[in-house]
Amino acid sequence: MKRFKVFLAAVFFILNTYSITIAGDFSLTVVHVNDTHSHLEGDWLKLKIQSQTVSIPVGGFARLKTCLKAMRAKDPLLLFLHAGDNVQGTLYFTLFDGRLEYELLNSVNLDAMVFGNHEFDRGVKYLPGWIKRSRFPWLASNIDFSAEPAIAPLVKTYVIKEINGEKVGIIGLTTEKTPFMTLNVGQTVFLDPVETAQKYVSFLTSQGVNKIIALSHLGYYKDCELAARVPGIDIIVGGHSHSLLGDPAKLSPLGLVPQGPYPTEIQGPDGKKVLIVQAWQWAHVVGNLKVLFSPEGEIKDYQGRIVIPAGNALKENGRPVLSASYRYRELMNAILATGVVQPIKEDREILNRLSPYRQKIEKYKLKVVGKTYTPLERGPNEGLGHLVADAIREKIPGAQIALYNSGGVRRDLLAGKITAKDVAEVLPFGNTLVVMDLTGKEIKEALEEGINFLFRQRGKNPALLPYVSGIKVEIDISAPFGERVKSIYVEEKNGRYVSLDPDTSYRVVVNSFMAAGGDGFTHLRNSSGFRQDTGFSDLEAFMEYIKKRRLLQAPREKRILIIGMTLPHDDLPSALKRAA
Repeated sequence: MKRFKVFLAAVFFILNTYSITIAGDFSLTVVHVNDTHSHLEGDWLKLKIQSQTVSIPVGGFARLKTCLKAMRAKDPLLLFLHAGDNVQGTLYFTLFDGRLEYELLNSVNLDAMVFGNHEFDRGVKYLPGWIKRSRFPWLASNIDFSAEPAIAPLVKTYVIKEINGEKVGIIGLTTEKTPFMTLNVGQTVFLDPVETAQKYVSFLTSQGVNKIIALSHLGYYKDCELAARVPGIDIIVGGHSHSLLGDPAKLSPLGLVPQGPYPTEIQGPDGKKVLIVQAWQWAHVVGNLKVLFSPEGEIKDYQGRIVIPAGNALKENGRPVLSASYRYRELMNAILATGVVQPIKEDREILNRLSPYRQKIEKYKLKVVGKTYTPLERGPNEGLGHLVADAIREKIPGAQIALYNSGGVRRDLLAGKITAKDVAEVLPFGNTLVVMDLTGKEIKEALEEGINFLFRQRGKNPALLPYVSGIKVEIDISAPFGERVKSIYVEEKNGRYVSLDPDTSYRVVVNSFMAAGGDGFTHLRNSSGFRQDTGFSDLEAFMEYIKKRRLLQAPREKRILIIGMTLPHDDLPSALKRAA
């Protein structure tokens, strides 16, 4: 009897405590994406499963809509936010100028979006039309549009959402570096994001709002700085840096390396918790953060998870895996066991809406964009790969050096007409261009590391050497790791080549695969200096490069000079010194 009374007392205490919690606390669910970059259809995502390269279709707005529908069924009052850069990166934007991207955001019932720097990639003339087409607010807390009267009345500096009787304030912050990253910002003025955040947090607090979200297109590390400097922010929903956040124990079996935890908890200057989230890129991840607030607006508890919305098809080492096979079940079970990848059916309405545009894109691919009188083949000095490197370097103003992995260039170009389809087959992976500042020492170490990785994997084949622009490299294939790159010369503005200074910082552009450490370039992934995913695709850059010239010709100079083995047509190392 005594035990029964103790049990009843314990039950009463738990129920009483629970009722008080429910009565006074407020639960908020935030679902978010960022940097979708016109990836309206799904993409093949490469994973590393059991040491094998396994690809699975992920992302796309058709899966995003289905995923959101399931999440809203569990929480109809969730907030769905986009942290900027909805456009730029695929032929959907190149050909249709953004008309589809914002309509699709309407179809998934977006609650708010912040400007990304790529929203300015068509200048300011397209912005009024995009904003008017949108059924959600565009936030621009730190962008002064007062000198752009066609835009100024259409944007908001903040919004207040009322959810279950509670006010939630949302501000929008965009990188102040936007004028240096995009085509033309017109007469807009970008203000300091920290000072702006302090201003609007103080204002919202004065209006009785004690739950504040910063919708940010500043980048992950800048978000961490913001959280540490501005009191009163509860959640930062970020973008711009294309950061994958999550649990390494769940992501490493997929061959994915997170940049930080999801969510990342930072202590604000007032000692209170600030939660930072980001959802990688291209709708490959949908972030879901549930936060429990006290009546005073402080974070009491939270749960966060990321979802990779995926299809059911699989490829292993580039070859389809039959769904009825044992290997398919083995691979799919390993993928689903992580709890991160979820099979999501594509919404038929979205697919139907995209269908006529897809047909136009396929027709466009048959369009002739240039020609070449001689075949352009792949190889350490055969031309095509180095032309790709030239193209991505030309795309980024101020870039001094470009590096491109040899495996990213997938076919040669035959003599004759070059179609858009040909170019798409040369660069099929949808990589974006990443700008970073590296010292001469870091560039040499990255080359040593990448070359060593490829040689260990596939033998000492000079065809594996990366393509370069703005530099010439002398490589001794027979030398041990760390001693293969004998010399590097960098091109000056006058066209002369001088020795690369190990202590000087250089502006380098690479593709996103290399920037993430692909093909063994972990020095690029781990570099601590400036880095920025521009959102521009390598395909777009190469297409523009060809169209500008019409006639494509291989570079005349030898950029990779190889010693340690005899190769036909290779210049002697002294030729490089004479060119310098």
